[in-house]
Amino acid sequence: MSTSMYRAYRSNLFKYWPYYLAGTASLLITTCSEVLIPKFIQWSIDLLTNSEAVPALFQQDGKRETLDVLIASLLLTLTIGWIGRIGWRQLLARQTHSIGHQLKTQFWDALKHQPLSFLQRYSLGDLMNRATGDWNKSRFIHGFTMVFSFDVVFFICLSLVSMLMIDVWLTLASLFIVPFLPRRIIKLSKMEYAQHQTAQETLSELSDMISQSVQTVRLQRSTATEGSWFQQLSKRAKGYAYEQFEVLKIGWKIFIIGAIPTIIAYGVLFSFGIYKYQNGDISIGEFLAMQSYVLLLQSPLFELGSVISEWQTGFASFSRVHEILAQKKSPNTGLTEFSQTEASAISLEDLSFNYPKQETGLKNLNIDIVAGEMIGITGSIGAGKSTLLNLISGLQENYSGKIKLFGQDLKALDAKFISDSITVVPQKPFLFSGSIRHNIELASQFSDEHLEEVLKAVRLWDDIQDMPDRLDTWIGEWGINLSGGQKQRLAIARALTRDSRVLILDDALSAVDSVTEEHILKALETLFANKTIIWTAHRSSTLQLCNTLYELKNGSLNLVKG
Repeated sequence: MSTSMYRAYRSNLFKYWPYYLAGTASLLITTCSEVLIPKFIQWSIDLLTNSEAVPALFQQDGKRETLDVLIASLLLTLTIGWIGRIGWRQLLARQTHSIGHQLKTQFWDALKHQPLSFLQRYSLGDLMNRATGDWNKSRFIHGFTMVFSFDVVFFICLSLVSMLMIDVWLTLASLFIVPFLPRRIIKLSKMEYAQHQTAQETLSELSDMISQSVQTVRLQRSTATEGSWFQQLSKRAKGYAYEQFEVLKIGWKIFIIGAIPTIIAYGVLFSFGIYKYQNGDISIGEFLAMQSYVLLLQSPLFELGSVISEWQTGFASFSRVHEILAQKKSPNTGLTEFSQTEASAISLEDLSFNYPKQETGLKNLNIDIVAGEMIGITGSIGAGKSTLLNLISGLQENYSGKIKLFGQDLKALDAKFISDSITVVPQKPFLFSGSIRHNIELASQFSDEHLEEVLKAVRLWDDIQDMPDRLDTWIGEWGINLSGGQKQRLAIARALTRDSRVLILDDALSAVDSVTEEHILKALETLFANKTIIWTAHRSSTLQLCNTLYELKNGSLNLVKG
């Protein structure tokens, strides 16, 4: 575990320490109540067999009265244990969900401020795997894994003390092998940690290949290459299955080692234990209590290997999540506000950009976009329109010249502030595997009336009324259940809910028919009246609202209209 990851994990614990402390106390109360149950059984049986081993606390004038007190105390103990169980579930286990939400928010917050070059280091499939599988493992070590761990420790310690109080030698004989197991379990756990990381990396590659396969499904059909893609996906899937099976094999080895003490304990108990009972060294109640404690120990000893496994795989996944969280730029030293009266929204000063190993690119672009103006940019495919928009929105780095946002150098502005000020609607929008509502709201919340307003503006409301669950209809991974035009309109509706001063539309109506496009344009003319719009498109009809029009050709911007 890296130092920074350890600090991040410790910080999460300290932030909610009252919940962890109270939850741990509740778990201890629950464990104590369960460990006391065999003692009540022992005392009751010894009472009925004329033994005098019942503690003075419960002894009454008669045997019947004493038994009544024992039963009442048992019921009280069970009630306290039930209350404790509710307590640790609401306090300790619930942190799994609380920290999970926090990690998810931090993960996406870190991602949304990264430049496009970030995707050259981390593929989309890898990022999705970290945001799902690794995230799930990471949140468990902040809650449920801790519950299992404390449960194992408390049960083993309290049960061991109770057994020693009954008979020291019988306890030592039953559990003599336990001290020899941790070293072997730890060795296997380290192997499982490394193997889990390997499996997760293989899954990331598989996820990335699946996303590429979905994106190119039409191309595959037109070129009859589905078979080749299927073979590649099948090979990679088998590779992941093999790696994951190796993780499971190591986990089963740990599980089997954890089961050995229980088997030996029962063997000792039904030989040496019966011998001691026949000699009068222990009572029948104590013998039965010892059986109960061995049975109680069976679960935590079985879980011991699983708990160690959960910690190992959990931290392996947390390291992958933390790697992304650490990408977030800090401290935020950039500017976080600018003048509200600045006349220029976007200014380009001798802006030039070239991709590596390419001679063509953007050359000495100079343009001044007035605040509230709507400009259009045309150009052939590959002219650099999307690249220019990525530069303006801060998604692309390593350019020369200057880009100014409301008079301030873009490089001097805080990344979060830029994303809050500029909304981008790409030609191929990214949609989550969630509902229509979720894909519009993201981290915000809006009334159904407001969602209806923006969806009507993009002519998507009537389509949604025909869907099974309307706003809560599940659209599938990448919005696979929607048509290309519906995806674009949904992305524009999402942009309408953002309160940003600059809107960038990268051919965002390319998949929409001309009639629908005209309706949307009329609606946007009113809704975007006070925003600065930069719009690229191949169809001239799409840019009819723009009062200024440029053509991007051979790396230069040429004024066409305005």
